[in-house]
Amino acid sequence: MTLTFVMIQFLPGGPLGYLRAQIARAGGDPGSVDELAELYINMDPNQPIVPQYIDYMTSVLQGNLGQSFVFNESVSVLLFSALPWTLFVMSLAISLTFVIGLLLGSLMAYHEGTSLDYVGTIVSIFLNSIPYYVFGLLLLFVFAIQLGWFPDSGRLSLGIEPGFTLTFLLDALHHAALPALSFAFTAFGGIAIAMRSNAISVLGEDYLRVARLRGLSSNRISIRYVLPNAVLPMYTSLLLAIGFMFGGTVILEQIYRYPGVGFYIFEGISARDFPLMLGGFLIISISVTLSILFADLTYSFINPKADASGEARSEQSLSGAVRAIKRWINQERDVPDLAAKTGAAAQDVEGSVFETQTGDVAKLTRREQLREGWKQLRAMFAIVWEDTRSKVGIGILLVYLLFGTVGVFLIPAPEVNQAPRFIRPLQDLTHPLGTNNQGTSMLAILVHSIPPLFKMIFAGALVTAIIGALAGMFSGYLGGAVDSVIMTLSDIQIALPGLPLLIVLAVLIEPTNPFLLGIIIAMPRWGGLARNVRSEVLALRNLSYVEANRIIGVGTPSIILADILPNIISYVTVQFVYIARSIIFSVVALYFLGALPVAFENWGVTMNIAYNQGALQTSSLQYWIFEPMLAIIFLVLGLVLTAQGLDRMFNPRIRARHLGKTTEAEPEPETDSGAAKAGIGGD
Repeated sequence: MTLTFVMIQFLPGGPLGYLRAQIARAGGDPGSVDELAELYINMDPNQPIVPQYIDYMTSVLQGNLGQSFVFNESVSVLLFSALPWTLFVMSLAISLTFVIGLLLGSLMAYHEGTSLDYVGTIVSIFLNSIPYYVFGLLLLFVFAIQLGWFPDSGRLSLGIEPGFTLTFLLDALHHAALPALSFAFTAFGGIAIAMRSNAISVLGEDYLRVARLRGLSSNRISIRYVLPNAVLPMYTSLLLAIGFMFGGTVILEQIYRYPGVGFYIFEGISARDFPLMLGGFLIISISVTLSILFADLTYSFINPKADASGEARSEQSLSGAVRAIKRWINQERDVPDLAAKTGAAAQDVEGSVFETQTGDVAKLTRREQLREGWKQLRAMFAIVWEDTRSKVGIGILLVYLLFGTVGVFLIPAPEVNQAPRFIRPLQDLTHPLGTNNQGTSMLAILVHSIPPLFKMIFAGALVTAIIGALAGMFSGYLGGAVDSVIMTLSDIQIALPGLPLLIVLAVLIEPTNPFLLGIIIAMPRWGGLARNVRSEVLALRNLSYVEANRIIGVGTPSIILADILPNIISYVTVQFVYIARSIIFSVVALYFLGALPVAFENWGVTMNIAYNQGALQTSSLQYWIFEPMLAIIFLVLGLVLTAQGLDRMFNPRIRARHLGKTTEAEPEPETDSGAAKAGIGGD
């Protein structure tokens, strides 16, 4: 609620200026601006900021979200009448996503190495590479337009009255099926792959051997025994999926003309109806937060071992946070004293281990690390070369990189009337992909859209990966109040639906620089990354070489950079690729919705124009919208396959097999210092 209030303050020209422009556009009386302001945005803009905030919060808590310019109706009435329909679609989508993903993942794990595992992995990776709105357009084209099996718009058929009747429920399900399937079929692949990984780690347990000896069937073992025990780590994925799917309703409900909350948010965007747009964002945020709260409260039923008491609960209170701050200050004050005492004691003892052997061990370790580093590097390249997914993914990315660098010089920039309008693909060799409604070469559009997209990917993914990694490392390592503050901010960010927030920010800021746009789009991803990095750091902070460095007085930044970062860099690198994937999904969606000013060539703009010109319904023009779709799918597929290969490349067990070593480390000399262990631990 506070965020929506702040956004109102940043309306172009301020609330009063914007209202005057709207009233003048509608031919109203400019003298009534002050009276209408309180009606539309629930506050008097002439008052100081604090009374404005109090008035706005009071109205929102009473259920008054203001008045819509477009519909001339209460925003609360519009959105609360649409919310049940959005919740209906989301419930179907989330249920299908996790039922299919968890079952498929457990079966793939139990039948590891078989045809089922191989085919399931390929299908999961491919579907996970398709943006949900692209898949939604494909489903709309095939099952609604071509086959006519499902309606292409609306939430109920004419003549059907809402009520608890079988006719109403079946008709509502008929209209909600395609939007729900658009989410489910593009999301279950990622759940299945993650579930497969978790289930494989469960398969070695003793109770599964007993189940096999009892003669139970493979399917019963995978579903009855493997599934319940491997599903617990997927809990965080459920929370993230809730926010992701709620945010995605903005574009899917527009594609299917399904009058839910997302549909009205888009209508507010199109007309710059800020009360409706911000009210929709607030409703979705509250819905996501309550959904996550419900999942959090019911987690103990899923995992009876979960315990919300003790330190975790105490740190969530204000007094607990104050105590944690005091503990952290005292720890920072005590560590230098402890280090000084330790160093003084070492110097007082003639022939001390710390004094005489640390340097030799450090030198020896550096020499060994050079040789070990070269071996590790060769092993990494061998893993990439042997993995088909890595080679295909890197090959696809190299092709796009070639077109985005060399291709922009060889292929002329897109211009109007480059050729006759609507040349179909492969009819003219000078324009092999055809032309659009303005006679512009489709090949030129697709190629010259790559450089700004790569700029957005590089800037957004890099900044977000750095922020998320640093936040997670400091949170997990320092703990206490720092951990509470960072994780609270992370939870807030996770609970905010990404796409609606991006849409509102894009309308307010109207960024045109691709680097800035990439950073804005990628920033909502830092919270999830920080939380996952924190989980890794909590295990690393108690390792012996980290504790040794703490005792001898090595500073926190040095420990984090030298001991913690090398152990999580592989995970952060893989997440960098997935952040790049999310940037592509979001930026194309924003341009497809028309929420961003057109400052450069973009596949989303091409899809927007083609869709609005009826290319999806006209067989002779379908190439116009399908070509940018395929460009998106193959680029994302290259990123996903590369991420899969990087995950294998950074896996120490797989590298150990290539190096001809066992997965267990050799025992370290008793005389190794903390600094020497830091180098070994960093590997």
